[in-house]
Amino acid sequence: MLAIFLFILYFCFSAWLMYDHKQKIGIQIQEELPKKVIKITTATPKKQQKNKPVLAVEVNLANSIKNNFTNGQQLPLPAYRPDFEENGNKINTGEYTENSSTALPTFAQHITNVPLAAKGGVANAHPHPYAIASAVNIATNGSSEALVENHKVEEVTNTAEEQLMYDKNIINEAVHQSRLAVGETIKEFVATRSDIEGAYKPLYELLTDYPFRLGKMLRPTLCISVARAVGGRGHDALTSAAALELYHNAFLIHDDIEDGSESRRGKGTLHQMIGIPRAINVGDATNVLAVGLLLENLSSIGVSKALNVLHEIEFMAQQSVEGQAMELDWVATNASHLTDQDYFKMCVKKTCWYSFITPCRIGLIVGHPSASNKELVNHLAGITRFGMLLGIAFQIQDDLLNLQGQIENYGKEIGGDIYEGKRTLMLNHVLSHRGKASEKILKILALPRDKKTPEDIAFISEQMQLCGSIEHGWEVARSLTNKAARIFDNLDFLQSENPLRSEEKWGCPVHDRRFLKEIINYVIYRNV
Repeated sequence: MLAIFLFILYFCFSAWLMYDHKQKIGIQIQEELPKKVIKITTATPKKQQKNKPVLAVEVNLANSIKNNFTNGQQLPLPAYRPDFEENGNKINTGEYTENSSTALPTFAQHITNVPLAAKGGVANAHPHPYAIASAVNIATNGSSEALVENHKVEEVTNTAEEQLMYDKNIINEAVHQSRLAVGETIKEFVATRSDIEGAYKPLYELLTDYPFRLGKMLRPTLCISVARAVGGRGHDALTSAAALELYHNAFLIHDDIEDGSESRRGKGTLHQMIGIPRAINVGDATNVLAVGLLLENLSSIGVSKALNVLHEIEFMAQQSVEGQAMELDWVATNASHLTDQDYFKMCVKKTCWYSFITPCRIGLIVGHPSASNKELVNHLAGITRFGMLLGIAFQIQDDLLNLQGQIENYGKEIGGDIYEGKRTLMLNHVLSHRGKASEKILKILALPRDKKTPEDIAFISEQMQLCGSIEHGWEVARSLTNKAARIFDNLDFLQSENPLRSEEKWGCPVHDRRFLKEIINYVIYRNV
């Protein structure tokens, strides 16, 4: 018995020593990881500049390079097998491998994205017909067969279900209510303009095209959610939310023309349908319509708040056109030495302000009891930092989906960013890391869109895979959302819940902090 006891004692002591040694090695490796701290900055609207002229956030990109965990859960890196299409002809990467001397790597070895089935069940039709959190395609063992059709999925594995990283019910419920309310507001306002004596009605028919295609409705939902999270009423933010959606669609019309895009939200772009001159005019008219809608705020939320909202819109528009100018210049000059920091600067201007920062700031202005921006300076600064990080992560995920998504879910042309020569984070990365291959990539990018072939696009995508550009994009996006989550936790002026009140003309209770919390993971685990 003594011998057995001594053996057990020896075994336990040896196991402890081995465990302790591994722990020390793990800590040492973690300490030796290179720290790449980046500072992301933005200017602020004129009224805020005396107090906080520039806002900055530091993010350590090394935090997630060796760690595939968020909130304690292991997550898959997104990996897709894209089909590239040109002039209606689709080329699958597998086909390209067979017909090419260059073998492409297997793109999909695991789950491509986080599925949206409820716990313990199989994903069927979504609770709302226009839900943005649609079921996701699953690719295994290199297979590129799509399992998604009409926003349904036949089977979801238990492993995939357990990896759901956000509450799809909250996301869907909030977005569905926003879509109904904003759509009705836009429809009614367009009708008031169309019914004016002598109005040219065919123009107003075109104005309702893009807004009623099934977009994400993210900006209005953010605006209304922040307004309610600071104690406001949903219907008070509705006019501003609808105006933001109109501005968004005006930008899309012009953006599609400038980029030469071919599809938008599952249909042809407007300029392809009616020609560039008429599409430009529809975009202009949509902007005019948004201004008219914002003026409605004067009677609903008061002069002071209405003017503050207009100042926010003006600054948003300025930032957006500057960001668009940067991106267009990079394409025109075939820029080849852009850094992550360059991309962040462009993205903050082009995407973050009009997609995240401004909707959140306007929601705060409209919903807060105070009408003085001076009292909101710190709150505005916090929500701006939050929106800035989420906006960049959102854009990176959008760029990843453009490279590797499924057009049935994504709604835009797969590989379109490469056809257009857009300097995404992943393209900048591959240009900096592929040596002689970068020269060939630049030659392809310099070609007019109609001269680029699906094989060209597949080659660039292959190079991104080989040098880790796709993984780099995913890691950066995850680092940004991790930082955004920590900032969000400190936004204590956002109430945890704001129950619907009897005087509130609003039908969805989750437009508050609950939606804002779920949107953090949604931006990088969505497939649309």
